[in-house]
Amino acid sequence: MRRFHFKLDKVLKVREFTKRAAEAELARKAGVVALLEHELEENAVLTLSAGRQRFRPGGAARDFLAAERYGVRLTQARERLMKALARAEFERDKARQTYVEASRASELIQKLRERGESAYYTIAKREETKVLDEVAAIAKTRALMGG
Repeated sequence: MRRFHFKLDKVLKVREFTKRAAEAELARKAGVVALLEHELEENAVLTLSAGRQRFRPGGAARDFLAAERYGVRLTQARERLMKALARAEFERDKARQTYVEASRASELIQKLRERGESAYYTIAKREETKVLDEVAAIAKTRALMGG
């Protein structure tokens, strides 16, 4: 029995490559989002700590001013991080959409391949069964004729 040959194998390979590239890009952008979220969490912890230090007993006026400036800097950093996170989430969502589209395109060709392969081998098995039946009938006829 001959092997199944799918005419769209090159298209399938290109679409699978595109899907893998889109998946890698999605993973990269998801990593950026996770990193920014982690930085925001660190910022929140530092802001809480700075707030506690600002009003600690026995602190001098300059300590209060330094803590105040540090708190302002942390607030500015948080705002910058939140804007960056919003952009990164938007980019991640675009990458996810690209991945979904590439995945669907690849799956479509893959399903065509599977259906074609299944039909090919079903027909090939029927043909093989016919040939074997004919060979058996010929052998039986020869045996009956004494041959």
